[in-house]
Amino acid sequence: MLALTRYYLALLGHSQRYLPALLAYLALCVILYADPHSPPLPLFGVSAGGLLVVSCWLTIALLDIEDPVQRLVTLSHARQWRRLITGAVLTVLGCSLVLTVITETWSALKSFKVQPAALGIGLLAHIACALLGIAIALPCSRLLVNRIGWTVLAAVITLVVVLLAKIPLVHPLLRALTNEDPVGGPLALAVVTSAVALAVSFVVVSRLVQRRS
Repeated sequence: MLALTRYYLALLGHSQRYLPALLAYLALCVILYADPHSPPLPLFGVSAGGLLVVSCWLTIALLDIEDPVQRLVTLSHARQWRRLITGAVLTVLGCSLVLTVITETWSALKSFKVQPAALGIGLLAHIACALLGIAIALPCSRLLVNRIGWTVLAAVITLVVVLLAKIPLVHPLLRALTNEDPVGGPLALAVVTSAVALAVSFVVVSRLVQRRS
């Protein structure tokens, strides 16, 4: 699994498909954390929402890099569709964790103080959003959708619904963070539902891909 993850990291880096999402996210962070006196939780709410979109983008970009022949070669080494998809999930999750650490370090440096409670909440919020972004991307990727136009349309619609509609996933958490409301309940809900959503998405996509192969 480690070898597969390294392969995916190299593949993503060589393709440079991560650049638009990375640059957009970093630009968002530059704007958000420009004021050192801003409270951290509302900013974490916005950047976590941004990471939701970035993790979805990276997952689709990674799974769409390989053409069908290349994917069959990768599958022959991975031996199972589940291992192949797990490698992609771990790769994107690792990238999301790196971006989360950068975001929180940036926030602490700009404010000239470390708030462990706020950083912990921000860490879990970003992880929850990353998990949900990956969950959304798996069924929208080339694994199930062959045309990039349909992939983009499905991913964008789903992201808009998840971010704006009052669905009990990450929306309650992001709203609580940006409004500086109590976040204990929404945070637990977001972490649990995002993990469940990723597990369900992983199982469903793995089985559908296995049947089609």
